[in-house]
Amino acid sequence: MPNVQSFEVAQGDTYGDLLSVERISSGRKLKIGVLAGAFFEYWPMYPNLKATVEADNQVVVGRLASRHDVVYPCLVDTLDAADEAGRCFREAQIDLLIIAERTYIPDAYVHQTLSHLAGVPLLLFVSQSRDEFDLRGDYEAVLRNSGLMSLVQLVAGFRKMGLYPQVEVVVGSIRDEQAYREIEAYTDVVTIYKQLRTMTIGVIGSVFRGMFDFEYDKTKVKGALGPEVLNIQIDHLLALWRQTPPEDAEVRELLARVPSLYEVAGVGDGDLLAAARIGIALKKLVARFRLDGVALLGQHFVEAQVKAPPYLGLAELHREGRVLGVTEGDVIGLIAMKILRHLAGKTPFFLEWSEYDLRRNAWMLLGHGFSDPTQGRKGQRPRLTPTPEQWGLEGTGCSVELSPEPGVCTITHMVEDARGWRMLITGGEILDLPSMPIHDTHALVRVERPIKEFVELLTRAGLPHHAMMVRGDVRKQLGQLANLMGMEKTLI
Repeated sequence: MPNVQSFEVAQGDTYGDLLSVERISSGRKLKIGVLAGAFFEYWPMYPNLKATVEADNQVVVGRLASRHDVVYPCLVDTLDAADEAGRCFREAQIDLLIIAERTYIPDAYVHQTLSHLAGVPLLLFVSQSRDEFDLRGDYEAVLRNSGLMSLVQLVAGFRKMGLYPQVEVVVGSIRDEQAYREIEAYTDVVTIYKQLRTMTIGVIGSVFRGMFDFEYDKTKVKGALGPEVLNIQIDHLLALWRQTPPEDAEVRELLARVPSLYEVAGVGDGDLLAAARIGIALKKLVARFRLDGVALLGQHFVEAQVKAPPYLGLAELHREGRVLGVTEGDVIGLIAMKILRHLAGKTPFFLEWSEYDLRRNAWMLLGHGFSDPTQGRKGQRPRLTPTPEQWGLEGTGCSVELSPEPGVCTITHMVEDARGWRMLITGGEILDLPSMPIHDTHALVRVERPIKEFVELLTRAGLPHHAMMVRGDVRKQLGQLANLMGMEKTLI
């Protein structure tokens, strides 16, 4: 008899079509391969050069290994060594290859290594042993730092072959901490690039009729961006909402925390209770389907069913940081938020382009009733207010009113149109102005271009009317991620 194993599915907390909690939480660290190149022909000419080169390379490998899981098979100084390195990298399943050539080497060595590594992102570390000329140095010292020559040659070959159209480059000496910080920033980009492919986005509802900028093909989202889009019937949320009565322990715990977390202005106890119930039900839904993000239609969909908005629940999900949420069915915007959250280490804001201010050269970016309460201005508690728009509610509803801490910010979104996928990359400075009493999250952002020119370019660009914003400047990393994704960039 053959050895046949049987498995039970849909028992307890295990479901055949959902990843288990253990597997979701067991994501491994990024594996970085280091290809250190040199040329065997130089060793007979300069007997001490190989030892010097290997010592330089150990500085690089050691520094990278102090923060990353590094795979370094050998010094690649022959074609056989190049082939062996490629096999080693393939077996280790590296996620990123850093090429740090020490001396000049022929392109053929690198191509032999790469023949084993289809699809692995590359980073060229143009590194020298020193930052200045040694005017008393000999030709051996020059060869020691001749890797730059072969990297220039390598990329020229890539261009002729139509390979690696976008190559990331970091320049610095082997002890240049700024260079290593740039490498670490790029490893963050590769990490989110990999993580997107294991994310699941839950969608309840769809976009409004006529909001074509948010329409998407879930197969193309999976193929181009990575996450799986899971359509969830509203009945699942409503069932959990019915199982979350006013006396539910999580509801009571959330309500007990509200006074210390928010200033409550014009929202009664009944409205807070209704907001807490749907908020906890939403949190249970996220856990039930192992979601990394949730997109709600919102207006006249969730609200009309439960007679309360989900904004308090979304705000509390954002406070926790792992699972982010959006409304108006903006799945692509949600993915953009997950990217910003990883790159900047802060929860982004879900906003939309509103009006401009000529004197301040600034935009008003308007929210949708929720945001991460921890990202507001220092010394100012976020407010829970009545919702400014009444979409099938009973009572006042409950909206989060706050504005972010002043400082540099990055703004992005993505769209797939007749030309393919494009990413908006822009930014500005969040102004140090008092919050406006508009019962909603908002940001006043000064931009670098003249504001009317900015408005014209944005309008012509054909981008979504939502704007995902985060404090900090991660525009370079967004551009690098767009390159990995093969995505066109719209820079404003």
